[in-house]
Amino acid sequence: MNPIQLWANANIGANIGANANIGANRVKSTVIASTSYRQPQSVRLFLGLALLAWFVALCVIPDPRPLGAPEWSVRAVRGLVGLTEPMARALATLVLRATGFGVLGILISLVLSPVRILWAASIVVLFAPLLAVVSQWINHGHFPIAMQIQLAVVSVVIGTLVGYSIQRSLIAVGTLVIFAGGLFVWGTSTGISDDLDVAARITGQHLLAKANEIPNGDDGFTAILRAAFSFAEDNSHRTDAVFANQAAILALGVILGEERVAAVASRRIDLDRIAEINAIRTRITLRGRNDLARHFWVSAALVILADPRRSKAVGIGKELMDSMPDGSGFSFVDLAANLAGIRFAEIATSSKESSSDLQMRIIRGLQSSDFCPDIDDLPEGIGRDQFHTEFGGLGGLETRRIIEEIQGRLDASPGLMRLR
Repeated sequence: MNPIQLWANANIGANIGANANIGANRVKSTVIASTSYRQPQSVRLFLGLALLAWFVALCVIPDPRPLGAPEWSVRAVRGLVGLTEPMARALATLVLRATGFGVLGILISLVLSPVRILWAASIVVLFAPLLAVVSQWINHGHFPIAMQIQLAVVSVVIGTLVGYSIQRSLIAVGTLVIFAGGLFVWGTSTGISDDLDVAARITGQHLLAKANEIPNGDDGFTAILRAAFSFAEDNSHRTDAVFANQAAILALGVILGEERVAAVASRRIDLDRIAEINAIRTRITLRGRNDLARHFWVSAALVILADPRRSKAVGIGKELMDSMPDGSGFSFVDLAANLAGIRFAEIATSSKESSSDLQMRIIRGLQSSDFCPDIDDLPEGIGRDQFHTEFGGLGGLETRRIIEEIQGRLDASPGLMRLR
């Protein structure tokens, strides 16, 4: 090869290398541009001030009270979804609260947009929920309760994901879809297996066959409970007692609580037996009251269908709806029965040992009063305004004091004591 050819080949190689470097730089620039960009100083200042202003607003503007949403929002929800007024008020209040925290999350993501997304995500995970909870703390005048914290954290995280999605981040879009899908699945997973459905139906048929042997009143509560768990114990020999107890609780949830429990479980109920169910349900009481027996067993069944937290949320939500002008009033008595049913279901199904222990204690003589504490001095019939002025609302000091008192009574109830 002559010198001219060598020189030409060297130039070609150099050009190829230069082009490769240019391509690599372009790819690198593209990656950097997709994860961060430099905002003008005026935009950064505006977003920072907007975030500060919104945070201050969340701290000082009165938080929408439970079921105290503006009338326009209630009308909008009723028009869109077709709910009753109490349920529309509850949903509108939750949406307004979630929107406030969602906007906070969007502003946080926009303020952090110049930061590379991996670094920004780490900051958001720590900073956004903390900011949301602090705003609640300042607004309420006390540390928020667990359900309020959950709403704030979930809403602000969704808001940050929406903010990053606005900036066309594929990572944020994908995360938002996964997060929303997971939340939907968690929130709607209330079905039961075919085996549990069959077991609950068999248990229910067994109890209805004994209806004539069940006395009225609190004695009837004790008798049908003992019949259900004797049947469960008989079917637990050499097997896990948890499954048999779950079937017993679901059967009692339908018979003594509400037949719509079956619909929550995505199962059909035998309509030919509705009259039999109503006949026995209306004559069974707990602490002398039929409504408390129903509260107890619906809450217990919801633990089997979902989990204790959602069962508690449903019970509290129902009492909040009752505090509306057209309701019967917020009742700490009803809440005590709800919490008792939740505690009962937890103990009955938490482990094989706990399940078997409760079966034997019921069979050996526990009475209905052992499963629900004394309720005589608990307030009830409380209207919405009274609930907020005298009790401080759901997170108020007086409300928390009474709930702690109820929890203490539950701890002392012989039928609700956990296995040591």
